Amino acid sequence: MAVKEAPPPGLLDSFSAPLWERLNLSGLRPQWIVKGQHRGYDWMVIELEHRATGLTAESGTDTTTVFVMRLPRKSKDWYLPPHRITSVQQACVDDQRVYVAALGRQPRVREWRHWLDTAADVADEVVRSEGSHTKQAHEHPGDRSTAGSEAGPSWNPHDGKWVVFWLFVMVPIAGVVFLSLLFDYSDWPRTGAVIKCNMATHIGSALYGWKMWAHLGMLATPLAWMCKMIHTMVTRIHRPGFGLQIHLEGAILLGGAFVLAHALGALEASARAVC
Repeated sequence: MAVKEAPPPGLLDSFSAPLWERLNLSGLRPQWIVKGQHRGYDWMVIELEHRATGLTAESGTDTTTVFVMRLPRKSKDWYLPPHRITSVQQACVDDQRVYVAALGRQPRVREWRHWLDTAADVADEVVRSEGSHTKQAHEHPGDRSTAGSEAGPSWNPHDGKWVVFWLFVMVPIAGVVFLSLLFDYSDWPRTGAVIKCNMATHIGSALYGWKMWAHLGMLATPLAWMCKMIHTMVTRIHRPGFGLQIHLEGAILLGGAFVLAHALGALEASARAVC
């Protein structure tokens, strides 16, 4: 009967491209391991403590039970498509092992047979398809569905957090822009200009012609860029480089909004008028 063992020193370093690396988990601490054989495969179960991945749990920890199956031999031709890593169940393969888990879950021992069967099914699939992906990539070097499959979507627990973060940043900016458009252009159909007036000092600005259109363009630019960011969120999430891309676009949004705010102030200052 398999029993729990203390994890040997350097256990996690002995894996070449494990699941926890694919998910970018941090603060890794194996708690215990169990070894055995199932359907002709050597397996290992690792109880892995790691930093929590939830939106409000950055300072906490979580635990995931990872089921690992050793393949018959070491090979760089083992392959699973990236979409096998989902929010419900994560499965991947490196050059020697198959990994299956459900992030944050610790199945009870009586459920292990199901998980070991799942891992063995994945291992059987990997063994049956050995070399087929490499062969297709060589036969169709320009086909993105084969040679470029590694760039396909692969779920991770971090991208969703960045989407929520930048949406929280975008909402107030969009609100300010829409309110500015609403108030600044409320009299435009009647006056043909953007007129602002400080009722306390009776000094304001009157933007006519190209200055009015420049003012409109400055307000519309952040909205257009936020549409670009939403497009990135929808089409690029869970793809390689998504985090870097959305952070870069967000930084451009914030920097651009700062510059445009000063430009709007200068534009209005150039059109001072008594009102």
